[in-house]
Amino acid sequence: MIDTHAHLDFEQFDEDRKDVIERFFVDNGKAIVNIGVDKKRNKKTLNIAENNTNIFAVLGFHPETEEDISLKEIEDFLIENCKNSKVKAIGEVGLDYFHCKKPREREFQKKLFTRQLQVAKKIDFPVVIHCRDAYEDLLEIISSDQFREMKMVMHCFCGGLKQTEKFLKFPNLNFSFTGNLTFLKEKDELLKVVEKIPLEKIMVETDCPFLAPVPNRGRRNEPRYVRYVIEKIAEIKGLKSKKIENQTDKNAIEFFELKMETAP
Repeated sequence: MIDTHAHLDFEQFDEDRKDVIERFFVDNGKAIVNIGVDKKRNKKTLNIAENNTNIFAVLGFHPETEEDISLKEIEDFLIENCKNSKVKAIGEVGLDYFHCKKPREREFQKKLFTRQLQVAKKIDFPVVIHCRDAYEDLLEIISSDQFREMKMVMHCFCGGLKQTEKFLKFPNLNFSFTGNLTFLKEKDELLKVVEKIPLEKIMVETDCPFLAPVPNRGRRNEPRYVRYVIEKIAEIKGLKSKKIENQTDKNAIEFFELKMETAP
Protein backbone atom coordinates (compact mmCIF):
# COMPACT_ATOMS: atom_id res chain seq x y z
CA MET A 1 0.00 0.00 0.00
CA ILE A 2 1.13 3.54 -0.80
CA ASP A 3 0.06 6.62 1.13
CA THR A 4 0.08 9.28 -1.58
CA HIS A 5 -0.53 12.28 0.68
CA ALA A 6 0.98 12.60 4.16
CA HIS A 7 2.22 15.50 6.29
CA LEU A 8 4.84 13.80 8.43
CA ASP A 9 6.60 17.15 8.70
CA PHE A 10 3.85 18.50 10.97
CA GLU A 11 4.62 18.97 14.66
CA GLN A 12 2.13 16.25 15.62
CA PHE A 13 4.85 13.77 14.64
CA ASP A 14 7.84 15.48 16.25
CA GLU A 15 7.96 13.11 19.22
CA ASP A 16 7.61 9.78 17.40
CA ARG A 17 8.10 10.37 13.65
CA LYS A 18 10.59 7.51 13.34
CA ASP A 19 8.19 5.08 15.03
CA VAL A 20 5.28 6.18 12.82
CA ILE A 21 7.34 5.58 9.70
CA GLU A 22 8.55 2.19 10.96
CA ARG A 23 4.99 1.06 11.77
CA PHE A 24 3.91 1.80 8.20
CA PHE A 25 6.63 -0.25 6.57
CA VAL A 26 6.33 -3.12 9.08
CA ASP A 27 2.60 -3.17 8.19
CA ASN A 28 3.47 -3.92 4.52
CA GLY A 29 3.57 -0.29 3.41
CA LYS A 30 5.48 0.31 0.18
CA ALA A 31 5.95 4.09 0.00
CA ILE A 32 4.87 7.42 1.45
CA VAL A 33 4.56 10.64 -0.51
CA ASN A 34 5.00 13.58 1.87
CA ILE A 35 3.48 16.90 0.86
CA GLY A 36 4.76 20.41 1.53
CA VAL A 37 2.56 23.46 2.09
CA ASP A 38 4.93 26.41 2.63
CA LYS A 39 8.64 27.19 2.49
CA LYS A 40 9.47 25.95 6.00
CA ARG A 41 7.50 22.72 5.62
CA ASN A 42 8.81 22.16 2.10
CA LYS A 43 12.33 22.12 3.50
CA LYS A 44 11.32 19.73 6.29
CA THR A 45 9.47 17.54 3.79
CA LEU A 46 12.58 17.33 1.64
CA ASN A 47 14.73 16.48 4.66
CA ILE A 48 12.39 13.65 5.68
CA ALA A 49 12.44 12.23 2.14
CA GLU A 50 16.21 12.44 1.85
CA ASN A 51 16.71 10.59 5.13
CA ASN A 52 14.18 7.77 4.67
CA THR A 53 14.06 4.99 2.11
CA ASN A 54 10.85 4.96 0.04
CA ILE A 55 9.58 8.30 1.31
CA PHE A 56 9.23 10.87 -1.45
CA ALA A 57 8.59 14.62 -1.47
CA VAL A 58 6.10 16.92 -3.14
CA LEU A 59 6.86 20.62 -2.84
CA GLY A 60 4.43 23.51 -3.18
CA PHE A 61 2.64 26.43 -1.58
CA HIS A 62 -0.86 25.83 -0.21
CA PRO A 63 -3.52 28.34 -1.32
CA GLU A 64 -3.87 29.62 2.24
CA THR A 65 -0.16 30.28 2.71
CA GLU A 66 0.38 33.56 4.53
CA GLU A 67 4.10 33.84 3.96
CA ASP A 68 5.54 37.16 2.86
CA ILE A 69 7.01 35.75 -0.33
CA SER A 70 6.61 36.84 -3.94
CA LEU A 71 5.44 34.67 -6.81
CA LYS A 72 8.90 34.98 -8.34
CA GLU A 73 10.52 33.72 -5.13
CA ILE A 74 8.10 30.80 -5.07
CA GLU A 75 8.89 29.93 -8.67
CA ASP A 76 12.65 30.11 -8.07
CA PHE A 77 12.37 27.99 -4.91
CA LEU A 78 10.40 25.28 -6.68
CA ILE A 79 12.57 25.13 -9.77
CA GLU A 80 15.75 24.84 -7.71
CA ASN A 81 14.50 22.29 -5.17
CA CYS A 82 12.60 20.13 -7.65
CA LYS A 83 15.97 19.18 -9.15
CA ASN A 84 16.33 16.79 -6.21
CA SER A 85 15.57 13.23 -7.36
CA LYS A 86 13.42 12.63 -4.28
CA VAL A 87 10.93 15.31 -5.38
CA LYS A 88 8.14 13.85 -7.50
CA ALA A 89 5.51 16.56 -7.98
CA ILE A 90 4.40 20.08 -7.16
CA GLY A 91 1.74 20.44 -4.48
CA GLU A 92 -0.31 20.84 -2.63
CA VAL A 93 -1.54 23.78 -4.66
CA GLY A 94 -4.97 25.01 -5.64
CA LEU A 95 -7.85 27.07 -4.32
CA ASP A 96 -9.50 27.16 -0.89
CA TYR A 97 -12.45 29.51 -0.47
CA PHE A 98 -13.76 28.01 2.80
CA HIS A 99 -12.18 30.74 4.94
CA CYS A 100 -11.28 33.09 2.08
CA LYS A 101 -14.25 35.39 1.41
CA LYS A 102 -12.62 38.57 0.07
CA PRO A 103 -12.38 38.86 -3.73
CA ARG A 104 -8.83 40.26 -3.53
CA GLU A 105 -7.64 37.25 -1.52
CA ARG A 106 -9.28 34.87 -3.96
CA GLU A 107 -7.60 36.60 -6.88
CA PHE A 108 -4.22 36.10 -5.21
CA GLN A 109 -4.99 32.40 -4.74
CA LYS A 110 -5.72 32.13 -8.45
CA LYS A 111 -2.43 33.82 -9.32
CA LEU A 112 -0.51 31.61 -6.89
CA PHE A 113 -2.13 28.46 -8.28
CA THR A 114 -1.60 29.48 -11.90
CA ARG A 115 2.06 30.33 -11.35
CA GLN A 116 2.73 26.96 -9.74
CA LEU A 117 0.94 25.16 -12.57
CA GLN A 118 3.19 27.02 -14.99
CA VAL A 119 6.28 25.88 -13.05
CA ALA A 120 5.04 22.28 -13.08
CA LYS A 121 4.49 22.45 -16.82
CA LYS A 122 7.92 23.99 -17.35
CA ILE A 123 9.71 21.19 -15.50
CA ASP A 124 7.26 18.48 -16.62
CA PHE A 125 6.04 17.55 -13.12
CA PRO A 126 2.63 16.26 -12.03
CA VAL A 127 0.51 18.41 -9.73
CA VAL A 128 -1.25 17.61 -6.43
CA ILE A 129 -4.34 19.82 -6.22
CA HIS A 130 -6.18 21.07 -3.14
CA CYS A 131 -9.71 22.37 -3.73
CA ARG A 132 -12.28 23.45 -1.18
CA ASP A 133 -15.46 25.35 -2.07
CA ALA A 134 -13.83 26.52 -5.31
CA TYR A 135 -14.51 23.87 -7.94
CA GLU A 136 -15.83 26.16 -10.66
CA ASP A 137 -12.91 28.60 -10.51
CA LEU A 138 -10.43 25.74 -10.34
CA LEU A 139 -12.01 24.02 -13.33
CA GLU A 140 -11.79 27.24 -15.29
CA ILE A 141 -8.05 27.52 -14.61
CA ILE A 142 -7.07 23.93 -15.39
CA SER A 143 -9.29 23.89 -18.48
CA SER A 144 -6.98 26.29 -20.31
CA ASP A 145 -5.09 24.79 -23.25
CA GLN A 146 -1.75 25.07 -21.45
CA PHE A 147 -2.87 22.98 -18.46
CA ARG A 148 -5.68 20.58 -19.36
CA GLU A 149 -3.43 17.68 -20.43
CA MET A 150 -1.07 17.89 -17.44
CA LYS A 151 -0.87 15.03 -14.95
CA MET A 152 -2.96 16.13 -11.96
CA VAL A 153 -4.56 14.53 -8.92
CA MET A 154 -7.47 15.95 -6.96
CA HIS A 155 -6.31 15.39 -3.37
CA CYS A 156 -9.01 14.45 -0.82
CA PHE A 157 -11.63 14.72 -3.53
CA CYS A 158 -15.06 15.68 -2.19
CA GLY A 159 -16.81 16.89 -5.33
CA GLY A 160 -20.31 15.86 -6.35
CA LEU A 161 -21.38 13.80 -9.35
CA LYS A 162 -21.75 16.82 -11.64
CA GLN A 163 -18.26 18.07 -10.79
CA THR A 164 -16.86 14.57 -11.16
CA GLU A 165 -18.26 14.36 -14.70
CA LYS A 166 -16.33 17.51 -15.59
CA PHE A 167 -13.06 16.32 -14.05
CA LEU A 168 -13.34 12.94 -15.79
CA LYS A 169 -13.00 14.75 -19.11
CA PHE A 170 -9.38 15.59 -18.34
CA PRO A 171 -7.18 12.90 -19.91
CA ASN A 172 -4.51 12.72 -17.18
CA LEU A 173 -6.40 13.66 -14.03
CA ASN A 174 -6.67 11.26 -11.07
CA PHE A 175 -8.70 11.34 -7.86
CA SER A 176 -7.38 10.63 -4.37
CA PHE A 177 -9.53 9.67 -1.39
CA THR A 178 -8.94 9.84 2.37
CA GLY A 179 -10.32 8.51 5.64
CA ASN A 180 -13.40 10.71 5.42
CA LEU A 181 -14.93 7.99 3.22
CA THR A 182 -15.19 5.78 6.29
CA PHE A 183 -17.53 8.07 8.17
CA LEU A 184 -19.96 9.01 5.43
CA LYS A 185 -23.66 8.20 5.72
CA GLU A 186 -25.18 5.56 3.46
CA LYS A 187 -26.81 8.04 1.07
CA ASP A 188 -23.86 10.46 0.84
CA GLU A 189 -23.20 11.48 -2.76
CA LEU A 190 -19.45 10.99 -2.39
CA LEU A 191 -20.00 7.23 -2.14
CA LYS A 192 -21.65 7.34 -5.58
CA VAL A 193 -18.73 9.42 -6.81
CA VAL A 194 -16.24 6.73 -5.76
CA GLU A 195 -18.42 4.09 -7.41
CA LYS A 196 -18.48 6.08 -10.65
CA ILE A 197 -14.76 6.85 -11.00
CA PRO A 198 -12.77 4.11 -12.79
CA LEU A 199 -10.37 2.32 -10.45
CA GLU A 200 -7.52 3.16 -12.84
CA LYS A 201 -7.95 6.82 -11.87
CA ILE A 202 -8.01 6.37 -8.08
CA MET A 203 -5.26 6.77 -5.49
CA VAL A 204 -5.46 6.53 -1.70
CA GLU A 205 -4.07 8.76 1.03
CA THR A 206 -4.30 9.59 4.72
CA ASP A 207 -3.70 13.37 4.72
CA CYS A 208 -2.24 12.59 8.15
CA PRO A 209 -2.25 13.86 10.83
CA PHE A 210 -5.79 14.81 9.76
CA LEU A 211 -8.91 12.80 8.81
CA ALA A 212 -8.18 9.59 10.70
CA PRO A 213 -10.51 6.88 9.40
CA VAL A 214 -12.85 4.70 11.42
CA PRO A 215 -11.94 2.95 13.74
CA ASN A 216 -9.46 5.69 14.69
CA ARG A 217 -11.64 8.72 14.01
CA GLY A 218 -10.82 11.61 16.31
CA ARG A 219 -7.25 10.49 16.90
CA ARG A 220 -4.06 11.46 15.12
CA ASN A 221 -3.94 9.89 11.68
CA GLU A 222 -0.83 8.13 10.37
CA PRO A 223 0.24 6.43 7.09
CA ARG A 224 -0.53 2.83 8.11
CA TYR A 225 -4.22 3.76 8.42
CA VAL A 226 -4.42 4.10 4.63
CA ARG A 227 -5.48 0.45 4.65
CA TYR A 228 -8.91 1.53 5.96
CA VAL A 229 -9.39 3.77 2.94
CA ILE A 230 -8.51 0.84 0.69
CA GLU A 231 -11.00 -1.38 2.51
CA LYS A 232 -13.77 1.23 2.20
CA ILE A 233 -13.22 1.66 -1.55
CA ALA A 234 -13.32 -2.14 -1.89
CA GLU A 235 -16.65 -2.16 -0.06
CA ILE A 236 -18.09 0.61 -2.26
CA LYS A 237 -16.98 -1.04 -5.50
CA GLY A 238 -17.77 -4.59 -4.44
CA LEU A 239 -14.20 -5.77 -5.01
CA LYS A 240 -11.55 -7.42 -2.87
CA SER A 241 -9.25 -5.14 -0.88
CA LYS A 242 -6.17 -6.69 -2.47
CA LYS A 243 -7.37 -5.72 -5.94
CA ILE A 244 -7.92 -2.14 -4.79
CA GLU A 245 -4.50 -2.06 -3.13
CA ASN A 246 -2.71 -3.45 -6.17
CA GLN A 247 -4.36 -1.05 -8.59
CA THR A 248 -4.03 2.07 -6.43
CA ASP A 249 -0.35 1.21 -5.85
CA LYS A 250 0.11 0.87 -9.61
CA ASN A 251 -1.64 4.19 -10.19
CA ALA A 252 0.57 5.95 -7.62
CA ILE A 253 3.79 4.47 -8.99
CA GLU A 254 2.91 5.58 -12.51
CA PHE A 255 1.62 9.02 -11.52
CA PHE A 256 4.61 9.98 -9.35
CA GLU A 257 7.12 7.82 -11.26
CA LEU A 258 8.20 6.19 -8.02
CA LYS A 259 11.25 3.96 -7.92
CA MET A 260 11.21 2.11 -4.65
CA GLU A 261 14.29 0.61 -3.05
CA THR A 262 14.56 -2.51 -0.96
CA ALA A 263 14.56 -1.35 2.65
CA PRO A 264 17.73 -2.22 4.62
